Amino acid sequence: MNIGRISAVTIPSPDLSNTAEVYSHFLGYRIVDRGQITKQEAANWNAINIEGSNYIILQPENSDDFSFRFIEQDIQNDYIPFKSPGWNAAELIVKDVDDLAQKLFNSEFEIIGPPADLSFTDQIRAMQVIGPSKEILYLTQFKSKLQEFDSPKARCDVDQTFIVILAGESMEQMQNFYCESFNLEKASVVDSRIRAISRVFGKPENTQYKSAAIPIKDQSLIEIDELPEGSERRIGEPGYLLPGISIVSFLCYENELDADTYRCSLPNLQSKKCSVVHGQNQEIIELIHQ
Repeated sequence: MNIGRISAVTIPSPDLSNTAEVYSHFLGYRIVDRGQITKQEAANWNAINIEGSNYIILQPENSDDFSFRFIEQDIQNDYIPFKSPGWNAAELIVKDVDDLAQKLFNSEFEIIGPPADLSFTDQIRAMQVIGPSKEILYLTQFKSKLQEFDSPKARCDVDQTFIVILAGESMEQMQNFYCESFNLEKASVVDSRIRAISRVFGKPENTQYKSAAIPIKDQSLIEIDELPEGSERRIGEPGYLLPGISIVSFLCYENELDADTYRCSLPNLQSKKCSVVHGQNQEIIELIHQ
């Protein structure tokens, strides 16, 4: 089973109107669709209580092949991103991260990591923020095209998610699961400075953690980060999505469909069928079959 482009990131949100306004004003994203969660979606996501809940679809200003799907749902006040395993961040390609930082100052996006060059190259510059639904976004600028990174080019100031970040307690376990499940090659493990993790665990900013970036098709990657001791299982209300980033949707280049499929509700993909894989760290993986 081969997977490719990150097509959507799904996040529970207590206030869809405010989320849409914040993403529009500060990131240039636009509402392209809205609707209600179907019975089949809710059942496959193990979130039966969100059947009929409202959702909105936001896309970048000048592109339509990636979506944020925000679903109306209360989120726990005690949820802390990167304190628990699972999907923890979405990394977006941007044109100018320093200009964007100025725009986000005093906004509803809390800057938790100001713009800085990455620890292993000065040709990638990134910042980290927490959004209004407690989602972590990495906002990343490539100063030049790097041979070792098949990265997309930003088509607008804030474009698509091209990397999703999964955190867990065992690097080996996470790599084995994704590589065996989706026919991927294991990635080299490096020691990397991850400020979002250090912030939560009270460690010095320059602390390094085991990290690996698994390339998939269509200029996308799955980053895997190993959490330090003290991580906690993510707790949610029964029958609802877990807080933070709950679902990541990938294109799936697989002809044989599982019997338990449902119609895709994402724009431009409504003719496709979806299925779900539940990961070992409570993450939901939605496959959009091509």
